[in-house]
Amino acid sequence: MRFRVRYRHPSPPDRPSRLYLMLPGDRPGQRIHDARLSQPARERRSDEGRTLACFELGPGDELALDFDLDTEPIFEARPAALTGEVGTLIEDVFARLQEQGYRLDGGGESGPGEAALTLARSVLQAARERGWRGELVLGHLLLNEPAPHAWCRLETPGGSVECDPWFYLVLQGVPDYWLAYGLAPRPEDYLAGHEGRRLTWGTAPVPAGFLPCQEADGNDEARFYFWPDAVWIAGAGFLPPASRELSAVETGTAAAFRGALEALRVAAFAGLLLVALGLVRSGGWPLLAYAGYAALLIPVQGRAWWRLLERPAARARAFEPLLFHAGFLAVVAGWDTVLPQTLFLLTWIYQRVRVFWRDYRDAARRPSRA
Repeated sequence: MRFRVRYRHPSPPDRPSRLYLMLPGDRPGQRIHDARLSQPARERRSDEGRTLACFELGPGDELALDFDLDTEPIFEARPAALTGEVGTLIEDVFARLQEQGYRLDGGGESGPGEAALTLARSVLQAARERGWRGELVLGHLLLNEPAPHAWCRLETPGGSVECDPWFYLVLQGVPDYWLAYGLAPRPEDYLAGHEGRRLTWGTAPVPAGFLPCQEADGNDEARFYFWPDAVWIAGAGFLPPASRELSAVETGTAAAFRGALEALRVAAFAGLLLVALGLVRSGGWPLLAYAGYAALLIPVQGRAWWRLLERPAARARAFEPLLFHAGFLAVVAGWDTVLPQTLFLLTWIYQRVRVFWRDYRDAARRPSRA
């Protein structure tokens, strides 16, 4: 996978801006190679867990960081007593946050990754109240677009764990979150690991005194969170960088296979729509396109789907794609029955009722803000 971060200096102000960038490094489950910066850093500072560099960008200047990223899942076996204790801690923190109106989706006003960061910070604070040591980790989930994410590394009396409180809770309600990527981790897997589709930038927060290119100003108590970056402008302080672009592009065989799958997916659903509207006849190329798309899904999602089916808590979500694909195939094949309509209707009603009930249950656990 090729990862790129690109910055352009904003038009206002017309004075130089100082960009602070967290540089990624090799870590368990992550290997960085062929990294390139479009301009050298003015200064770098490193400690265990992070490397920070600063750059001066003038009007019209651009900075780009490119690197190849190899990742792999880390699901480490830990004693049940240890993971159970961490899970209990997360559940207790989540219950307290819900009383304050916290939502795993962050609500309508929060930025990307803020819900995960809030939860991780709260879990880390609660762990320290128990006498445990730990640190916060910032990174990006490598989805269709890189998404900011945060989790914890904890040192407990029973051993060290790298836990992801947000995914531990999310996967209890959305067990097929990763199915499109051929993954089906269990919630408890996130008490000591992750699925492997993420980039770690480093630990947080960063004390002001650790920043490169920064003269001592008596404000060492200030703390900064870099995801992976920030811009410092005289008179304005630290601001999110303007004109930033992040992209993660799969390369090699995986990219070619994903490209073929995406092309067939577009053709399959285009054919489905045309058949449903009566613009083309069923069978023929719409059926071939959809059958080819379903066939390519098997090596991508087949094993993960089977793992979902084996778990009672995830079984209902595992059956949903089967219902949809069966209904769609019935349409493009031209089966002269009410089966497609029935499958669509029952699946839609099931989904709406389940979502409505989950939202109602979650709302009942939160106090009114009135």
